[in-house]
Amino acid sequence: MNRQTILLISDMRQVYLAEILTKKGHNVRCLDIRNTETALEQLEKLKSFLMEADMLILPIPVSRVPETNKLNDILNKNLVKETLVAGGCFSKEQTALLSGRDIRYLDFMEDSIVTEENAVATAEGTIAELVNNSPYNIDEAKIIVTGYGFCGKAIAQRLKALGARVTVLARRREVRKQAKQDGFYAADFAFGPEEAMGAAMLVNTVPAPVVTRTIIRELPRDAYIVDIASGAGGTDFACAKEFGIRADHVLGIPGKYAPKESAYILERSLERFAAKAYASDKNAASIL
Repeated sequence: MNRQTILLISDMRQVYLAEILTKKGHNVRCLDIRNTETALEQLEKLKSFLMEADMLILPIPVSRVPETNKLNDILNKNLVKETLVAGGCFSKEQTALLSGRDIRYLDFMEDSIVTEENAVATAEGTIAELVNNSPYNIDEAKIIVTGYGFCGKAIAQRLKALGARVTVLARRREVRKQAKQDGFYAADFAFGPEEAMGAAMLVNTVPAPVVTRTIIRELPRDAYIVDIASGAGGTDFACAKEFGIRADHVLGIPGKYAPKESAYILERSLERFAAKAYASDKNAASIL
């Protein structure tokens, strides 16, 4: 393979993904952006590499790239139409840029299989965060989980297996019904303040402002909040600080706790994307 696969490394997932792709015969070039002091220098190198790239793999989320505006400018000016761009949680500006230039792109986090498989690593990593940072055992602890998507469900199930008393907060009635069928107590966010009383831990999975002052002020002062939602999360962190409650926004948990397994998940997503692309353009699948 003469052309290159360029991989921007922001955590160990990309390190392992580079190894996997290299073993499959890809000519992989890595640009390490983990050091903020040298990240901009690495982005400058990206400009000259893109002309020879079959594939560009960006971090999850893409916002981990420093100077997002600079990255967008590089993509706009240097990407060629034949390059596949992959990453996680592209911004609206980035999707518009790629779509406008008719460039194929894969958002890993819009692949439902990736989301479901990542939920396992996310759940295990979230529990590790709780064990490391809460002053209480999980067994017999009252723990609130906000949201009941792939991650919320996986987290709630594992906490229950460890002996926790789990309450699920969800907006939609059908979601609360499902949580109840799965053996959890479930309530609307309107009852969040009541449920917060006596809760030792709270896990937020909702990327919207749902863990608000009305909930936080009812939590015990030694409660621990871990927010794993994308973007700015869903917790009023300033309010938590005001009340002396520790609240951490932890992103990229699969890359921290299960990077190699996560790398295989991403590689399989690339394979599926290539297979779909092959149906419309036989040349597109040749990159993999």
